[in-house]
Amino acid sequence: MTDQSKRTTRDRFDGVLNAEELALARASGVALSYCPLQQGWVHHAEDEDDTAPPLSWQMGILPLHKQITGTPVHARPQTLTLRVWVEDDLAAYRALMSDPSLWTFMLEEQPTSLDADTARALIALSTEGTHHKVRVASVAGQPVGQVRLEYGADPAAAELSYWIGAAHRGKGFGRQMVQRFLDRLAVRKPHITRITARVHPLNTASKRLLLACGFQPCDRDTLGLAPRGKDRGDWEGFVFTR
Repeated sequence: MTDQSKRTTRDRFDGVLNAEELALARASGVALSYCPLQQGWVHHAEDEDDTAPPLSWQMGILPLHKQITGTPVHARPQTLTLRVWVEDDLAAYRALMSDPSLWTFMLEEQPTSLDADTARALIALSTEGTHHKVRVASVAGQPVGQVRLEYGADPAAAELSYWIGAAHRGKGFGRQMVQRFLDRLAVRKPHITRITARVHPLNTASKRLLLACGFQPCDRDTLGLAPRGKDRGDWEGFVFTR
C-alpha cells in the first residue's frame, strides 16, 4: 500500500499540504498553487496554470475574474500569483511605469512619454519572442510588479530582472514573486542551472531580496555580466545555481 505522506505529487483535492509537506515541496522545487476552495497550498497541476491567455488586441479586452462583493466569512491572506499581462492591465501598467521612483534602479531609462499606445506596445513585446519570459505579479487581480528572465547564448544560463510598484514595496511581494518564479523554473525549465542578476550598488532592498531567495554575490567577470544600459560595469553581480 502506498504511503500517502511519501508521495512526491498528489491530486489537487487530496487535501492541502501540512507544514512539513509544504517545506519539503518547496525544498524540492515542486510547483505549488494556493487553492481558495481548501484555503491552503496544494501541488500545482499543469492543466491548472494560473497564467492568462496570450495577449490578442484583435480579440478585444480579455476580462479578468471579478471578485464577488460582500464580506468574507474568513479573512484570507494576500496571495500573489504570476500570469501574463493582458489588455485589462493597461491602466495599471501605465500607472506603475509612470512612477519616476520605479526607474531609479532599473537598467533602462524612463520613457519620455508613456501614452496608451506605447504602453500597449510594451505589454505586447513582453508576451512575444523566445528570448525572454515575462510574468506580472498580481494580488487580488491587480498588478503589483513584474519579473523577467532573459535567455542567453548558453541554454543553461539566464539573467533575472524584476520590479515592484512603489505602493506595494515593503510587503514581501518582491520576495514572493521571485521565489515563486524560481520554483516554476525548476519544474518547467530544469535545464537552466545558472541564473544571474545585477543590482545597483545603492539598492540594498534588492540585495536582501536576492540573498533571501538563494542568490550569492559573485564576481562580474566570472558571471560574464558585460555593461549594459545604465550599468557601466559598477553594478553588483549575483548568481543562483542548482
